[in-house]
Amino acid sequence: RANISALRKMQLDRDKARILDVGCGSGAGLIQFLRLGFRPDQLSGIDISPERIDDARRSLPNVDFKCESAAAMSYADGAFDIVFESTMFVLLPSEDIARDIAQEMVRVTRPGGYLMLVDWRYSKPGSDVYKAMNKKRIAELFAVGKTTSIVARERGALIPPLGRLLSHRAPSLYFMVQTLFPPAVGQMTTVLRKH
Repeated sequence: RANISALRKMQLDRDKARILDVGCGSGAGLIQFLRLGFRPDQLSGIDISPERIDDARRSLPNVDFKCESAAAMSYADGAFDIVFESTMFVLLPSEDIARDIAQEMVRVTRPGGYLMLVDWRYSKPGSDVYKAMNKKRIAELFAVGKTTSIVARERGALIPPLGRLLSHRAPSLYFMVQTLFPPAVGQMTTVLRKH
């Protein structure tokens, strides 16, 4: 729901828009774009894992997948209208790698194009692995105000313990809680526009 709402705020020629999923894994994130009417030839994915890229190619044979580092992509400057990531930055162990990937994401986005960040805004308590993708971190990594500007922030999934509880016991309350209690929202979809 958050991703669909975010896409509605982008000014795109849907028939020509090119989309890149950074850290695409087995390609599941690109399926939502297919369901929304984008064609396979408009979609690309990149992941560092050969096994995941092999799975992605089997699942979506008409999509362009590359196995390479997101910190040094072979795509041309400004090659994409939307550069998308989902739950990647929260898992990156190094802030230097996160900065390199963010810079590459901005580089391959066309001027006036969009970066769509679907990530968790809270760190996992007691863990050094999960690093929150909050407003401050987004601003630092993507040079908000200089190179990019925020177009939209859409509420996504609730924090996992609460989201799981509501999904199993009271699914009809899920979106009401999401709307009425913003701090309970753990995942956000942030849309940036490249200057």
